[in-house]
Amino acid sequence: MSTIEVAKTAGIAIEEKFQPVDVAAVSLAHGTNDSYFAIVPAIQPLLMEKLALSNAQAGLFTMFLQFPSIFQPFIGHQADRRNLKWLVILAPTLSAVLITSTGMAPAYGWLALLMLAAGFSTAGFHAIAPVIAASRSGRKLGRGMGLFMVGGELGFGIGPLLAVTIVDSKGLSGLPWLILFGVICSFLLFLRFRNLDTVSSQQGRAAIPVRTALSRMRSIMLPIIGYIFITSFLAAHLINFLPTFLKSEGSSLVKAGSAFSLVQITGTLGVLISSWLSDRIGQRLVIIVSTLTIPVFSLLFLAVPIAWQMPMLAGAGLLAFSANPAFLALMQRHFPEARSLANGVYMAAGFVVRSLVVFLVGLLADQFGLRAVFTFSAWAAFLGLPLVFLLPKYADEPSPGEAS
Repeated sequence: MSTIEVAKTAGIAIEEKFQPVDVAAVSLAHGTNDSYFAIVPAIQPLLMEKLALSNAQAGLFTMFLQFPSIFQPFIGHQADRRNLKWLVILAPTLSAVLITSTGMAPAYGWLALLMLAAGFSTAGFHAIAPVIAASRSGRKLGRGMGLFMVGGELGFGIGPLLAVTIVDSKGLSGLPWLILFGVICSFLLFLRFRNLDTVSSQQGRAAIPVRTALSRMRSIMLPIIGYIFITSFLAAHLINFLPTFLKSEGSSLVKAGSAFSLVQITGTLGVLISSWLSDRIGQRLVIIVSTLTIPVFSLLFLAVPIAWQMPMLAGAGLLAFSANPAFLALMQRHFPEARSLANGVYMAAGFVVRSLVVFLVGLLADQFGLRAVFTFSAWAAFLGLPLVFLLPKYADEPSPGEAS
């Protein structure tokens, strides 16, 4: 039985053909939602200065934002049974209001509360939205997951540029002007998906028990979690601490924010290329290339003169996110009976592990400095390679019906 045939028995309705408008709509929502979360690293140096925070305290930002992700498996499991479309439709607006309000937080406690609330908003979105994209991708799972990821990466690239432009002229209090984009996106999602049911059949409402599902996911999730843990130390520097690192080395806030956007925008191109390749040569080879190449560009970035730093960052960014659509596609292929649950488990594991690592990087940076920890993290990232070979055998295969 093919992936598509099995998937028809559960969850959101699976389309045989690729549905570009629906996939594009979900990708746009992903970009809009994530653009607000990309603001946090860009304004992190200002928040640290305003509230007199250490690197470790700033490292907790990611934990605040991603702690709610531990509920994603539950949300995904419920989405296999109940219609939770409003979690997707309203997410861009809720994320916009909560994240832009962080610039006006009077104390660290208020900042934490706002970020936690925003985390719940994005947790609901990420538990369901990728499954909607997958269901509209037909046999082009790699393409659908790639376009979904492209939306997020574009959002992460554009968000900081908008934020630093506004902050540079109006200060942190000017961030709420960005709420308008979230409201418009939610309205467009309502128009497109107001009749969507995240469960399309009685079979979906009778999905298998969570304990059974988690047991069956163990073989693929353990190597993925190990890989994410090892490589997240480097990712923390390329994403969460890059503006702070560059500012500590003498760069302006605008240059630091622009460097962050460069990583995200080149990452968008990388996701497009890697998702196309993974459908044709298998997910494992894409992940191997990513694992071997990102640390090289990162070490070169730390070693070259200032004039060459941006090209090295562009190289690192090109491959920084290429493994994500491959892992998403693997999860969808591995567990088609309950795609929302499988997606929720993957997203939750990734978010929780990354938030813990970002906090650890902050602690280490307070002790040894960002440059030293950056260098160590780049070398350590090579240790993720052996775990790639523990993925299922079909990770070497093109997606069903997509090799041509």
